[in-house]
Amino acid sequence: MTDIVKILEGNRLLLKLSKKVYEKEAILAAAYKFTNHCAILIEPIEDTCVGVYFELKENQAIDELKMIAFDFCNEVLDQQVRLDIEKRYGNIKEVIVKHAFSPLKNIKEAIRF
Repeated sequence: MTDIVKILEGNRLLLKLSKKVYEKEAILAAAYKFTNHCAILIEPIEDTCVGVYFELKENQAIDELKMIAFDFCNEVLDQQVRLDIEKRYGNIKEVIVKHAFSPLKNIKEAIRF
């Protein structure tokens, strides 16, 4: 992971993510969850990569920033899997929700005491 995570000057860290693996929505959702831990900047750095820059807040050590970046890796993976599952099975979810909130013809038969 050393070529994916780089420590930069000024207590900043760069994490490179592949655009082929991670969608913009997954990266932004993961970044939002970490905004209370550090400052985060996201920008394209190559045709195939996105750069996620982490910057320390006051009273933080660079080792703490590394741990935040590693936790971010797990979170962005989680967000991407969530998106992939939604694409694959989203129609099933819609059917279940539609059925769950559809009106009952005879509520007394549906509720048995």
